[in-house]
Amino acid sequence: MNIKNKDKNKHLLDINGLIPGLEKEDRRNVRVMRNFQWLMWIMIPVYFGLLVVNPDKDLTWSYRVGGACYVLAFLAFALIFRVYIKEYKTVDYGLPTTVMLKKAIERYRLFHPKKLFVLIPVALVDAGLIFFSLNQDNADDSISILTSQILYWGGMLLGAGVGVWIWRRKQKPLRDAARDLLREIESE
Repeated sequence: MNIKNKDKNKHLLDINGLIPGLEKEDRRNVRVMRNFQWLMWIMIPVYFGLLVVNPDKDLTWSYRVGGACYVLAFLAFALIFRVYIKEYKTVDYGLPTTVMLKKAIERYRLFHPKKLFVLIPVALVDAGLIFFSLNQDNADDSISILTSQILYWGGMLLGAGVGVWIWRRKQKPLRDAARDLLREIESE
């Protein structure tokens, strides 16, 4: 932590300042994930109706398959959000201090192996995008697919960058303070 952030986050350096900060961030995470989960539950029937079961004869097979990929991706996102909501809602601040701090450190780790499950719906959205890029009457689908891939993965990288920036501003100070406090407790 640099000096500017250390002064700004000085209130986190004791357990009485850290716990309210953790509780506030956990509540914010639940709220954000619940909103995204509701969005996914709304998008599932919309995409299913418009792109999968729509009786329009002009709707090509590639659009139907792409729509099915989107529906599966939205379902996977909704279920992943459900798991994280449950995790953040069941955080127990009454645990022994060292256990609670270790769990907070783990919870606010930037790269976590269980977060890799998010790659499944991301790949499904990408597959759906590829199917949407296919043009039935044009033999040159490669340019369309390449363009969509560049835009999609560029957007994913931008989103990941914004996510890391948010983590650095909101969650890293909590994680660093929990780690410092844990070291201090364990050294006594």
